Amino acid sequence: MFGISRFERRSRDHLTVWVKPLAAVLLVLSTVAAVAAWPGSAQAEELANVPQDFIAPTEWGAPFLPSKNHTSSVVHRAELLTSLDTIAEAHISLRGRGASGTSRILESQEASLNRELESVPVVALANSTEEFGIDVGVFPVAELRKPFHNDWDEPRSGGRRHRGTDLLAQMGVPLLAIEDGTFERNTVGSLGGLSVYLIGNSGARYYYAHLDEVEVMQEGQRVYAGQQIGTVGDSGNAKGSPHLHMQWAPNGDSDWANPYPLLDALYGEGYVTVTAIEEPPTQQP
Repeated sequence: MFGISRFERRSRDHLTVWVKPLAAVLLVLSTVAAVAAWPGSAQAEELANVPQDFIAPTEWGAPFLPSKNHTSSVVHRAELLTSLDTIAEAHISLRGRGASGTSRILESQEASLNRELESVPVVALANSTEEFGIDVGVFPVAELRKPFHNDWDEPRSGGRRHRGTDLLAQMGVPLLAIEDGTFERNTVGSLGGLSVYLIGNSGARYYYAHLDEVEVMQEGQRVYAGQQIGTVGDSGNAKGSPHLHMQWAPNGDSDWANPYPLLDALYGEGYVTVTAIEEPPTQQP
């Protein structure tokens, strides 16, 4: 008397089959709408032996912005490519389910994203980064609180030498993938704190240290130049002085080279004569 009829059971099973793919489609559509709205093991520093100007107050006119127009274009490109990946995953989820109507919606969104992607004014930094093998690149920190300098090989405590470049920024500032590539792994260490390793299409390996947060990623996951991979922090031995410690191994292993020339090229023209924004500092550390 209180059992479930065969018709009711079929209806319930049919609904269950469609729940997951429809949820995936809704996720795709919400992501597309957001995109369309666009107008450790590596060495790190120890503060006990860091020059005083490293932890000095923020300079007047901060933040200092890297090639703003180029950066925004590359970030938008990353958002579009990520959305296209999400649509591809939804197509796989719907395969064999007879969801022709839903598939047509996805195909329409995919075509729209591809048209938008073609219109994004991304100019490959060929003149400045061709020697590094990078087609589309972007500076890894969204905004700085001080201009950076070549601090490679500066002395550190214990007789060590600095094997990277420090990019001082406010806590929570977005950190971006330098180039297209894959997410290798993240680690937690006493020196580098919360850290991330990326492998670029150029074959280079990148190490980001002292992060506050890391975007949820799986090992081997595809990343794109301009995609946010985390935020600036002061984890590890950087307590009280948030910044990104960046290391670069052009041959892809742990044979670290001076990243300053690469970062200088990615920052864009005008770094040497950077003009301070005429407003008070956003924060005094």
